[in-house]
Amino acid sequence: MSAQYLFVCTGNTCRSPLAEALAEARGVSAESAGVAAGPGDGAAPNADRALREARGLSLRGHTPRDVSAVDLTAAGRIVAMSPAVGRRLRDDHDWAPDAMVTWAVPDPYGGSLADYRWCLEEISAALDDLLASG
Repeated sequence: MSAQYLFVCTGNTCRSPLAEALAEARGVSAESAGVAAGPGDGAAPNADRALREARGLSLRGHTPRDVSAVDLTAAGRIVAMSPAVGRRLRDDHDWAPDAMVTWAVPDPYGGSLADYRWCLEEISAALDDLLASG
């Protein structure tokens, strides 16, 4: 992996794929993973719908992957989508978290389309701040 940013959430079906898609739309190299991603899952339908409606982008074809399959030391910056994800990354993986940033974006999984729309805007604002700070 040689992505500038690795976004990590729980299942890699909502928050981190949204962040990856938004970053790539801004011309930033990005990947995503989850600390508990299950095989066979796709992106959450409401995550895809919110992204398509708001930005004209899609998560169709996204395949969740577990962070255990990722070389964390190769990422330029790791973004944990919540403090709980950040703790799990620090506790479960042998790497120095110097390059980690932690956001506080609540997981919309199983929520309404409005929840996903709100989450998308929270991620977009946090991403703007992150990219502005370098």
